[in-house]
Amino acid sequence: MLLEFSVKNFLSIKDEVIFSLYASDEIRGHEKRNLIPAAGRHILKTAVVYGANASGKSNLIKAMGFMRGVMTNSLKLNPEEPIVSTWSYPSFQLHSESMKAPLEMEVSFLYQDVYYRYGFALDADRIHREWLYSAPGESESLLYERRFEEGLYAYDIPEDFLMATEFSKGRGLPANTLLLAVLAKFTDSPARRVMEWMGNIFNVITSPDEEAYEGFTYSKLDEEDYRTDILNFLKVADVGIEDVFLESMTVADLPDEMPEKVRKKLISPGAKRVVFQHNIFDDNAMMTGRTQWGKSNESAGTQRLFALSGPLIETLRKGEILVIDELDAKLHPMMMRFILGLFHSQEHNPHDAQLIFATHDTQLLSPRFFRRDQVWFTEKNPYGVTEIYSLADFDLDDDADFSRAYFQGLYNAVPFIGDLRLFYEGDEHGEK
Repeated sequence: MLLEFSVKNFLSIKDEVIFSLYASDEIRGHEKRNLIPAAGRHILKTAVVYGANASGKSNLIKAMGFMRGVMTNSLKLNPEEPIVSTWSYPSFQLHSESMKAPLEMEVSFLYQDVYYRYGFALDADRIHREWLYSAPGESESLLYERRFEEGLYAYDIPEDFLMATEFSKGRGLPANTLLLAVLAKFTDSPARRVMEWMGNIFNVITSPDEEAYEGFTYSKLDEEDYRTDILNFLKVADVGIEDVFLESMTVADLPDEMPEKVRKKLISPGAKRVVFQHNIFDDNAMMTGRTQWGKSNESAGTQRLFALSGPLIETLRKGEILVIDELDAKLHPMMMRFILGLFHSQEHNPHDAQLIFATHDTQLLSPRFFRRDQVWFTEKNPYGVTEIYSLADFDLDDDADFSRAYFQGLYNAVPFIGDLRLFYEGDEHGEK
């Protein structure tokens, strides 16, 4: 269960911002559907991020994906290999000091009823600082801290976490390697739990292009119980699909005009393709048969729904966290309500899965669906710095018209549209 995520000096985020899923005690509404009771507090099941284009919504989600990638790939790097290419180092580039400074990220979460807080500071080549805290009981305690100081690494490690001492002092870790990753691989310690959560529970989709994740949905079609859930998901969406399955693909399925050598290279052994089945009707609305076709015959919205079905169902089934950018891309507003309703439903979300997403769908910006502490905004200041804040920061009634006030600019986070007469100035546009 995700509790908080903070980031500093990443892309358009210069100063530290904290994205919190702790519910506010001062806000009322949707207590049974939208909140998860945990450790004497309430945690939000869902959160939504609004903002103008280029305000930093995607960068917040990219930061989460970046942290996950650094952690899960740390042991895959060669000792002299950069953590990230120097030319694409994702620090804030509009300030002379921050462009070369380390970026910082921290995440806190509950996993198997234990609280963890882990973070790091790094640049393209080196881990500058790394820390891990845990709270199996009521109070948080340090498990280790690693710092690069005056050309050497220094460690703060309590005596009861001797395994960390062994790996930190007995072996010289490469500068590009996280101590967390080493401990997780070689010891059965809290570090392993942190890596398990990050690698298996916390899932981030940064691309609105479904090709980035539809392969996961394809893989689930081979499991009959998942295939049934995916089919039911598409049927509820009312896109006319009666069945969906995978079938083997052969060279003969490719166009005849394509050279045979090319066709053989394109089709690997065991290749499969997804098939959608639809009913055929006559003029009297009587079903006369069924037809099948591939993904390309479906609408862009149906392809998007199909690709999303796998990650959404997996998240709900296993009580995981799904973070996704531009969830509303190609989707009808009613489908957005349907997806949100799945996560807010105790029946369909019995394991308290969480959904965090960025969107421009302002029809959801309503107390009908969200509490004020579930709604977040991004906005860039005059210096190109992304600022992130919650609707809970505003003095509003819990049942106020969120959307109307948003379009009036009361929360900021909306684009400022310039004077359209600029398009008609100058002789090159001719005269009216």
